[in-house]
Amino acid sequence: MSDHAPAPWHFDHNRDEFTVYADNDWPIARLLDLNDIKHAMLIAAAPELLAALKAVVAIADRRTDEFDAARAAIAKAEGKS
Repeated sequence: MSDHAPAPWHFDHNRDEFTVYADNDWPIARLLDLNDIKHAMLIAAAPELLAALKAVVAIADRRTDEFDAARAAIAKAEGKS
C-alpha cells in the first residue's frame, strides 16, 4: 500500500455532495448524502489523526489495552491488518 496524500486534507460542499480533497486539491472522496458532513470532517482529519496516534503510540505505556487498540488502528489505516 502506498502512502496517503499529504495533509492537510479539506472538504467542500458542492450542490449535492461533499468532496474531500488532498492538499494538492486532488479529490480523495465524494460523499453523496448531504447528511454526511460528519463523515466528510472525519475523512478530512484522517492524516492528522494518524500522525497524532503514531506520536502517542511512540511514547505510550505498551502494557495497556489502549496501546494495543491504537496499534491495531494504525495497522488498519496502513492496510496491515
